[in-house]
Amino acid sequence: MTVPNHQRLMERFDPKVMSLLQSLDLKARYIVEGFLNGLHRSPFHGVSVEFSEYRDYQPGDDLRHLDWQLYARSNRLCIKKYTQETNVRVFAVVDTSASMKYQGSDAWGSKLEVSKTLAVALTSLMLRQNDAVGLLTLEESKDVAEFIRPSQKPSQFGLMINQLQNLSAAGGPRLAELLQHMIRLIHRRSIVLLFSDLQEDTAGITEAFQQLRFMGHECMIFQVLDRDELEFPFTDSAVFHDLEDGTRRLIDPTAARASYLSKFEAFLTEYRDLFQTLEMPHCVVRTDGEPWEALTLFLNERRRLM
Repeated sequence: MTVPNHQRLMERFDPKVMSLLQSLDLKARYIVEGFLNGLHRSPFHGVSVEFSEYRDYQPGDDLRHLDWQLYARSNRLCIKKYTQETNVRVFAVVDTSASMKYQGSDAWGSKLEVSKTLAVALTSLMLRQNDAVGLLTLEESKDVAEFIRPSQKPSQFGLMINQLQNLSAAGGPRLAELLQHMIRLIHRRSIVLLFSDLQEDTAGITEAFQQLRFMGHECMIFQVLDRDELEFPFTDSAVFHDLEDGTRRLIDPTAARASYLSKFEAFLTEYRDLFQTLEMPHCVVRTDGEPWEALTLFLNERRRLM
């Protein structure tokens, strides 16, 4: 009996192991190796190429590279030579709003830690693919964006890890500000990987997403959420603390659960409809679950854009 592909992937991921790994590099490599080993075949193709010049045909050359039109004009057998070029330019963009620091009891990391780990994992995949990868973040208590220009150099992986390793969530909501930096700094058409819980009013950021789409960017949205937010599993009355505005409120979960879940589903639906309208792939990533859906979404979309 053949084991389903997704099951083979799940067997290579243990949230308990992830929670014990302190290094962002180790966490990302753990995910990538499990993901690649679980695939039936490699998802990678050769880099794209750009025509450079002609050279005379030599016995043994691949006939597929012969230019038959040139032969018809000049009666010369010539081979097209190519130079490698970067496939795509990709930016990882990580939200550092205060709500991203939340980590429930079942999570293998906070929402920010999960976002950073996935960003590094995808950076590893992209550099293997010979893509140029960059990073855009907002540092704690700073209004200036930290911007790493896209590169396909091997040293880029270390730069990305160093920047993400020290990233922390603080202050209030910062997604709208981050999107404005994206619009200002990312000029050439690129693939944008956004990691955020999206816990801001859609009215305040819809226009920014629309502008990014108008500029020709291909945005993939990874909405990172905790099980506590999705299921509201609490049973005992407790004081709930809003990480972004600082308010505290005593809540009876039993009485509040139905209303909360209804409002949260409406919140998810509003964003889901927005991204569907803008044709932006959207994936909900749970901090207590496997990361395979996020990596699979990226690879599938990247193939489509090649």
